[in-house]
Amino acid sequence: MKRILYTILTSVLLLATSCVDLDQEPKSFITEEEYIETPKDAASVARSVTGLYNNLWQENYGFNCRIMRINVLADDIVGSPTKSGNVLNYYTDLIPNLFANNDDFFVPWSCFYTTIINSNKIINGTPIPTGTENEAKAKELQSIVGEAYFLRGLCYFYIARLFGDAPLILDNSTVSVNQPRISVAELYEKAIVPSMKQAVAWLPEKSRTKTSASPTKWAAKACLADIYMTMAGWPLKKGTEYYALAATETEDIIKHSGLSLSKEYSDLWKEALKGNTNEHMFAMHHSAALKVPSQYGKSFYPVDFSPKAGWADYYGSEAFMLKYPEGKRKVWNYMLEWPISSTKTVNYKQSKDGLPAISKYYDYNEGAPANSPLSNGITPFYRYADVLLMYAEASNLATGTVNPLALKCIQEVQTRAGVATLTTTTDSKAFDTAVFAERGWEFVAEFKRWFDLVRREKLSEVKPEKYATSLFKANNHYYLPIPYTQIDMTGWANNAGY
Repeated sequence: MKRILYTILTSVLLLATSCVDLDQEPKSFITEEEYIETPKDAASVARSVTGLYNNLWQENYGFNCRIMRINVLADDIVGSPTKSGNVLNYYTDLIPNLFANNDDFFVPWSCFYTTIINSNKIINGTPIPTGTENEAKAKELQSIVGEAYFLRGLCYFYIARLFGDAPLILDNSTVSVNQPRISVAELYEKAIVPSMKQAVAWLPEKSRTKTSASPTKWAAKACLADIYMTMAGWPLKKGTEYYALAATETEDIIKHSGLSLSKEYSDLWKEALKGNTNEHMFAMHHSAALKVPSQYGKSFYPVDFSPKAGWADYYGSEAFMLKYPEGKRKVWNYMLEWPISSTKTVNYKQSKDGLPAISKYYDYNEGAPANSPLSNGITPFYRYADVLLMYAEASNLATGTVNPLALKCIQEVQTRAGVATLTTTTDSKAFDTAVFAERGWEFVAEFKRWFDLVRREKLSEVKPEKYATSLFKANNHYYLPIPYTQIDMTGWANNAGY
């Protein structure tokens, strides 16, 4: 295998022989040899596809952990200010450090390309039979292989947004020693959009796992809308045409999917209800008992929490929290006071770190609060609230007008949040401001805020002092560095400033 893939394929082998399925259906250990080039039946393809979620999860150090760390670049979450040598401060200050934070770059790079490589094996190695007599078998295979297309497109989408120009690998046999990085525009044109369109065409309307652990046609449409909205903004800046495409995709979901908001915002984050599929469209499903945990156990609890201290990896930004609209959603998402002993409770201002805690994922505890770093729950990618707010934003920016459905969409989200005042303006600019803010409130600590700030070029607005001295302003981009191990192997020039 060519050297560009050495570390990636090493990760494939390690992950494939050490991880178990996120959804545990079917129970299996996927080895490299079991990614079958010419599968015998749909069941064998399904086993191979299930392994892709292991690749993305990467023993909790992949998507769940590292993407949350990177989101500290945004304005909704921060790290502990008292933790000695806290390297998350580089993100808070908008100066990512290639060497101090390298694992935060290497792990996502590795898990995304590992998933892509194994997706290619399934896509290119699964023959779809033709002819009317094989129609049912073909449709069954397509519905499973569609997951590989979805994950390949999703991974390239994250790569393009996080790292910019990157290698294009659609056929593993064509990789060369000096594999080039291709432009972001080409990644969208050749990998991201085509893969997600194929996923839309092949994925079923109901998930294979009967939960949000595997994507549906509607999840693929939501991701495709997200892709179009990103293409409309920075760095490609394709504008209104692509907002119109996003509006079309999300309107179709709204009118035909049968999805709906959960009655209570809190229900979305309860362990007993995480199998519900009315709102969660695609998510990683975690289980400490089955050894596929999330990071929610101690990371969000304060360092002085009693009786078990948290790791305080993440707090809420106080400035962001103070602007947050009052209501049931805010009550669920933030803990503003907590016990520091059996007899004393403090307000966050009197706590050791002086910051509000994010309580969004607390119901996922494995045992008592902050008892263990390993916990249950889900890592969300797309949910129906995302669809509603994408439609509201995209339809307005595509036409310069606020239509009744767009108003209804934001009001549904706000009503469920329990806020006192609903958005009623039909002024295009004021409505856009309201919708963008609502996305921040609704998806706090859900890995979305950084990408929203970048595509709309609003980082300078929400973190003006930090942005003024940031690496991003100095180098006129919003990309992270390519991991130095990859640079050493290939001899590429890294992104500017690193």
